[in-house]
Amino acid sequence: MAVFPATTASIAHIATSFIASSQTSKTHLFRSPRKNLTPRRITKLTPLHVAAPPSSSSAPPTSDQKQDEEYRVGDEFGEESSDYKFSWKDHWYPVSLVEDLDPALPNPFQLLGRDLMLWFDKGRNEWVAFDDKCPHRLAPLSEGRMDENGHLQCSYHGWSFDGCGSCTRIPQAASQGPEAHAVQSPRACATRFPTMVSQGLLFVWPDENGQERASAAKPPMLPDDFEKPEFATVNIQRDLFYGYDTLMENVSDPSHIDFAHHKVTGRRDRAKPLPFKVESSGPWGFGGSNEGNPKISAKFVAPCYYMNKIEIDTKLPIVGEQKWKIWICSFNVPMAPGKTRSIVCSARNFFQFTVPGPAWWQVVPRWYEHWISNKVYDGDMIVLQGQEKIFLSKSMESSEDVNKQYTKLTFTPTQADRFVLAFRNWLTRHGNSQPEWLSSGVQQSLPSTVLSKRQMLDRFEQHTLKCSSCKQAYTSFQTWQKILIGTTVVFCATTGIPSNIQFRVVLAVLALVSAGLAYQLHELQKNFVFVDYVHAEID
Repeated sequence: MAVFPATTASIAHIATSFIASSQTSKTHLFRSPRKNLTPRRITKLTPLHVAAPPSSSSAPPTSDQKQDEEYRVGDEFGEESSDYKFSWKDHWYPVSLVEDLDPALPNPFQLLGRDLMLWFDKGRNEWVAFDDKCPHRLAPLSEGRMDENGHLQCSYHGWSFDGCGSCTRIPQAASQGPEAHAVQSPRACATRFPTMVSQGLLFVWPDENGQERASAAKPPMLPDDFEKPEFATVNIQRDLFYGYDTLMENVSDPSHIDFAHHKVTGRRDRAKPLPFKVESSGPWGFGGSNEGNPKISAKFVAPCYYMNKIEIDTKLPIVGEQKWKIWICSFNVPMAPGKTRSIVCSARNFFQFTVPGPAWWQVVPRWYEHWISNKVYDGDMIVLQGQEKIFLSKSMESSEDVNKQYTKLTFTPTQADRFVLAFRNWLTRHGNSQPEWLSSGVQQSLPSTVLSKRQMLDRFEQHTLKCSSCKQAYTSFQTWQKILIGTTVVFCATTGIPSNIQFRVVLAVLALVSAGLAYQLHELQKNFVFVDYVHAEID
């Protein structure tokens, strides 16, 4: 949804208070990296010169057309030739933060429309991805369990599989005769996909026959700054009910932050022009930046990795001149039509004490940081839902690709929209206008067209159940609430027993305090479940 949130509101406000010139721009710090990051250098990509499709008409433009062209800033990009042809299947996709996966349970996931299940093979000490169907009668393996040997067991008939996908047990098979050999049949094997863990992320290669290509390819890497001790890092993931293209367009658009995330990571009164320039592009993606303070550099690495680097030159009273740097790296994973997983990893080299971390002085819990991050997601959610509905209706009115009609359907007169246009340009030229869905299942309505606002903003299903920190904190809040309610009952029941009036007053006060704390915990739990977001109510 909108911009990837992972930035702390307090940080955004503190940072902007120090730098006058940077306030208007968008320092919405989306944070997210991980613990135990494996250092690796990002491969440098050959710069190409970008552009948008030329006008279809060769006739001389009319005066109205000329005027319209003046506003379509960044609509045309020149591009160098390249022998590389983009393929949706030939890439590593991050499917989850490893710390948020439960190694004791099967974890269902969708990737490019295909149902997968992720589980931890203790025997080989590695994460494994299977097609989410048992070869026996096609029951979902994600509903299974780990058997006594540490193998994945289907919950329907008890067939078990090791980490390689080989069937290790068929309880119904006779120990003698042809049935005894059924377990060795290739048809008894589960379908396995190549997997890799890198920098705290689990990656899956979405082609079960692509092991050789997967071995030769590297996953997208977080910048080297994530490994430096002076950088504090944070992460978050959330499943969003709108499409890959809607989310990618949103993360390519820094200019919306001051309005969509007013008083969370931006301020309406600080909005200003953002003259972005696309500096390179090709089948691999695109890159560009603006000039000024702060300087925002962006890079899209196809198919789903987007990096924002924000550099701020400032001067503080005691320490003098400082160069603040913020990384917001988002992975926007196409799960199914109208459904996308957002994984955001961010880092910064200032105010590290306000970020969750392993150091004793980093006291902010990860779940609290996620409360702020989810505000950012919520700020975009309904806006993007409405936008996607309109684009869908336009696509149904015409057989022409919406991406090709983009500059006709929208009005993008400023350079702040250059990266949005660059993404739509890439999607049309190299991405076949949409992800290559691997499942041709029953056509269903997009979630954004049928879900209510309450369902779109459902933090519990989209995030809490899939976040180890928030899930544990939510359970703890519920436990403490029950304890406090019980304590309130006990205090109330015993208030009338003592003959000493002062003791009675003390018990009555304790009952009120306990009840108040229980109510406060009840209210705080809403941050894990649902918080309505109304832009008009935020002054």
